[in-house]
Amino acid sequence: MDNSIKLIIACEAFKGELEAFKDSINVKILWVEQALHNVPDKLHIKIEEKIQEAEKILIPGDIVLLFLGNCGGALKGISSKTLILIYPDIDDCIPVILGSMERFKRIQAERPGTFYLNKNWIDAGEDPLNSSKKYVETYGEKKGWKVAKLMYKNYTNFSLIDNGCYALEKYRIHVHEACEKFEKIYSEEKGDLKFVEAILNNQCPMVTILPKSQKNDCEESYKSRMAFFPEEI
Repeated sequence: MDNSIKLIIACEAFKGELEAFKDSINVKILWVEQALHNVPDKLHIKIEEKIQEAEKILIPGDIVLLFLGNCGGALKGISSKTLILIYPDIDDCIPVILGSMERFKRIQAERPGTFYLNKNWIDAGEDPLNSSKKYVETYGEKKGWKVAKLMYKNYTNFSLIDNGCYALEKYRIHVHEACEKFEKIYSEEKGDLKFVEAILNNQCPMVTILPKSQKNDCEESYKSRMAFFPEEI
């Protein structure tokens, strides 16, 4: 792990993946609830709360890794008063769990109607079968199932990702049951931890956000320079 990283703020979707690197991760991890990825505004607020928590225990200028996908643009406008924030330049966590963006794009090209699942998403209730139960509780059996099936009507495959971090037998049974209920094709993808490792080592495309105080200093320095050297504008 990159020794310049002093703290990690991570989505619970990556709990098993980060557990696989527990021997090399020597910093505190602040976890963000996985279910929030469906409500980007609330996810944004929760991440800001975790950043504020980090500001209380770290030194100004320390680097915090946001081990998150930019789900629904939740990371847009995120910042810290005192800390440098870095996060992988991805819009979704699925490529990380699969092992690479290239792999994700290739599977999407081959099977564009694929809905991906892993242990953590199922445990959090963020899967077709569990979400359908919520709709049934809200709307009743008949209407609830109708709503649930409409939500997933554009998908052809429910695909379980296996990257070796979990015992998956009961999750395979769960996804098979979902496929029967929703009339989808069961598939399974072998994941890879190399993308997780690249993020931890800061060896993939990353977004860097300077602390507000440093950005303000840079802006003031730039304004002062332009006052003396207006021809540079």
